[in-house]
Amino acid sequence: MIDLIIADDHVVLREALCELLETKGKYQVVGQASDGEELLGLLEHATPDIVILDVTMPKVDGLAALERLAANGKVPPVLVLSANEAQTKVRAALKAGAKGYLPKNAKLEELEFAISSIMSGKTYLSPSITEDLMHGGNVDSPLDNPLAVLTKREIEIMTHLADGMPNREIGKMLHISTRTVDTHRSNILKKLKVKTNAELVKLAIGHGLISV
Repeated sequence: MIDLIIADDHVVLREALCELLETKGKYQVVGQASDGEELLGLLEHATPDIVILDVTMPKVDGLAALERLAANGKVPPVLVLSANEAQTKVRAALKAGAKGYLPKNAKLEELEFAISSIMSGKTYLSPSITEDLMHGGNVDSPLDNPLAVLTKREIEIMTHLADGMPNREIGKMLHISTRTVDTHRSNILKKLKVKTNAELVKLAIGHGLISV
C-alpha cells in the first residue's frame, strides 16, 4: 500500500482524487491539506510515501512549502499536479526538490505511472511539459536539439519507451493501438537516426526526458 498526502485548495477536486486513487486498492490517503501551511503541519507528524501537491495555494503556496522542506532537509517524494505549466514554475519546483510534474488534465493512467516512477527512484515529467521546456529555449536551441524534430506525441511515446514501458502498455495509456505505437517508434528512430532502444534511452537521459 502506498501512503499519500494530497495538498490542493480545491476541495471538490482534492476529495475526488483521493476517492479515485483509493478505489484502486493500492493507495491510502493518510492526510489532506488545503494549503502549504497545513501541509507543513501534517508532515511534522506523518511520513507519507509520496505527496501530491498543487503549486498554487493560499497562505503558503506549494513552491514555498517545498522550499521550506528543502531548507530543513526533509523533502518527501513530491509529485506536483498543477494547472500551472509555466516553465518557471516547473523549474522552480524541480529545483526545490519535486520528483515529478503533471498537468491537472493528465489521465489517471499517467498519474499512476508518475507515482510508480517516483516510487522507483526516478523523476517523472509529463511529456507535454517536457516538450514545452525543450521548445522554450531552455537548454538547447531547436537547431542544437535533435529531439526538436519530433512531434509532441512522438516525444510522449519516446519518453515511455525510454522508461521501459512495453508498446502494449503505452497504447493502453494513450488509447491508441499497439500497431500505432510501433509506427511511432519506427518514425522516432528514423527521425533521430538511431537503431536501438539503448540509443533512444541515451538520448532521452541526455535531454532530460527521463532520469537514471
